[in-house]
Amino acid sequence: MGSSKIVNSVVRAIMILETIADGNTRIGKISESLELSKGTTHRLLETLGTVGFVVQDPLTLGYHLGPRLHALAASPGLNHDLLFSCALQPMTELRDLTRETVLLDVRAGTQKVCIGKVDSPESIKYTNEKGFAAPIYVGGGGKVLLSQLEDKQIEMLLKQISFVPITQNTIIDPERLWAEIGETRQKGYALSFGERVLGSSCVSVPVRSYVTPVALSILGPVMRFTEEKIMENMGALKQAAKTISESLKQLSEKDHNHE
Repeated sequence: MGSSKIVNSVVRAIMILETIADGNTRIGKISESLELSKGTTHRLLETLGTVGFVVQDPLTLGYHLGPRLHALAASPGLNHDLLFSCALQPMTELRDLTRETVLLDVRAGTQKVCIGKVDSPESIKYTNEKGFAAPIYVGGGGKVLLSQLEDKQIEMLLKQISFVPITQNTIIDPERLWAEIGETRQKGYALSFGERVLGSSCVSVPVRSYVTPVALSILGPVMRFTEEKIMENMGALKQAAKTISESLKQLSEKDHNHE
């Protein structure tokens, strides 16, 4: 293809995505690495943000690959391959035990993004696709992700959110959300019933030792995955999260020792 066919802005946008994927998340670093002015870089980032290819973290002001890019990519767990590789076996064992869908979510700005799943074998089930994004205030996974942040970070994050009900059970009162975050920290888990999909139930716990908050969740139909059933499997869920956290910690320590 001749050079006359090349659209420079598209090339620059792709280069920005590659630069962010390499770990340059601040606008100064991005513009410097691509030898672009900050004004041009900012305009391109705004454009990429409008279509969900990048998101700006309101806490750090850094830019990250967005949920829509995750959904379109061949590997929707983009940049989280290590996390999912550590989690796959415990998630599979948890699915086999509960016969419900097991999900792994991370925070991306004001959203939670599914970066891995192991589906229920049942014909009636609830699940999310890899790369699926939802507002971080919705569901058990969101509460767990928020609970791992400091209070000041949560305050800053919630100021960026417009609370919109997805179902009649969606929490749209910030005070109630704060109360549930506190309860999640105290109990070490979060429950949700029909907050995003009516008729669904979810239990989530935190995964530690990773660069960003992670939530491990079990999701199922409330008629089958009752609160009693959830509590029966709570020990196994927490143990799976602990196993993933320990694997991540060991790999981190191994990398540190090799430096």
